[in-house]
Amino acid sequence: MNRLIIRNLAVAALVAYPAIALGADQAPDVKGKWIGKTHTIIVGKGGHWPKARGTWDKPALLEKDLVIDITGQDGRRFWGVTTLSGAGEKTDEPFIGELTGKDNRGFVFADTDGFWNGQLDGDDALSFCYMHTGGKSKSTVVSCTEVKRTR
Repeated sequence: MNRLIIRNLAVAALVAYPAIALGADQAPDVKGKWIGKTHTIIVGKGGHWPKARGTWDKPALLEKDLVIDITGQDGRRFWGVTTLSGAGEKTDEPFIGELTGKDNRGFVFADTDGFWNGQLDGDDALSFCYMHTGGKSKSTVVSCTEVKRTR
């Protein structure tokens, strides 16, 4: 009798394992609008910060409203537009990205001049840092924040 129970449990485990493994590899749906506020330190000016005048000795410490609108997704890959607004300024910038890690909870994405790196915290919160240096904007920026998805 014990052999029969053990065999049936083993068969059930072998049948269930692929379904469990498949679920672990599925990319979470990240489409939608994610809203928060930037917490930025900047040297230079330009890009999303045309009025900024930070220097290496005295960097600008700034905040703006942030909307990350993920408009499309195919598996782990996604794309959309970020909008920064505040202090009488508003800018939009496209980006592309990909979910990372064995559980697809991390992500990286790139816009026209910088990179984002972070993780999905729960189903409706992203925490990340954005970085860029030099380039056409001639500015150096680091901005870490958390955004929440609107439903």
